[in-house]
Amino acid sequence: MPSDFLQRVLFEDVNARAVLVRLDQVLDEIFAETTYPPAVQILLAESLLVVAMLSAGIKFDGRISLQLQSSGSLSLLMADCSEDGGLRGIAQVDEQAELPDSPQLLFASLAGEANLVLILEPSGGGQRWQGIVPLEGEGLNEAIEAYFQRSEQLPTRVKLSVGAGHASGLMIQQMPGQSDDPDGWNRLEHLMATVHVDELLEPDMERLLEKLFHQETRRVFPARELRFDCPCTRERVLGVLQGLGADELQDMASQQEVVEVRCQFCNRAYQFDQFDLNAIIQSGDEGGPTVH
Repeated sequence: MPSDFLQRVLFEDVNARAVLVRLDQVLDEIFAETTYPPAVQILLAESLLVVAMLSAGIKFDGRISLQLQSSGSLSLLMADCSEDGGLRGIAQVDEQAELPDSPQLLFASLAGEANLVLILEPSGGGQRWQGIVPLEGEGLNEAIEAYFQRSEQLPTRVKLSVGAGHASGLMIQQMPGQSDDPDGWNRLEHLMATVHVDELLEPDMERLLEKLFHQETRRVFPARELRFDCPCTRERVLGVLQGLGADELQDMASQQEVVEVRCQFCNRAYQFDQFDLNAIIQSGDEGGPTVH
């Protein structure tokens, strides 16, 4: 079992599923060069767990994104995951603000005035889907449960745990359609309620699944590895620069010999010299610039 993984379990008689996620190395890579306050780190780690769990339901090549949008000191928190397990995340925090020390208080400060946004974005340029609801509940787990109840009418239970550089999450969800076991979902909810968040951080996740569901008829799928992955490319950065317009690009070219654009997710730097900037300016609407 890899250190960072997603494990799917299907309860066919109950018409429900469980998804277990563990993150270790991904957190190390995302937080390696950040200075987020501890409460923001925990909330971002929880967001990464959630999008990883939700990625288990993606049936196309693309990404699922979770965003918390606020007008306060934490203006944006975003995590996304590709269908093959590539994760990334970022937070935008007012450096002068005094944020609550605990993730519970931080979430409480956002609930009621922030929005929870889920976005499905096919990589092949297909139709983008977006759902927006008010952020509610006493934690991100309750916010996701409320989202699915409100938007999809799918009963969902989520537990999240973050500590000592590790993060784990467990989700159970009733699927659309009739169940052959009318009491099955109640049993799964009861079993889920017995899980303490500290248990989720134990290294042997297979043992936890066996302990919880050993009396349930279930199909366990092979674990899928999760990893840090940022799909930024020079071509995408070019598109961003082109969108700035000729006037702003000319101003940049007059002030700097080389313009450096650094990806906020992976810290990768892309450099554009005078030749590149002039090529972008001159390209206009001809289908994009050619640069070296």
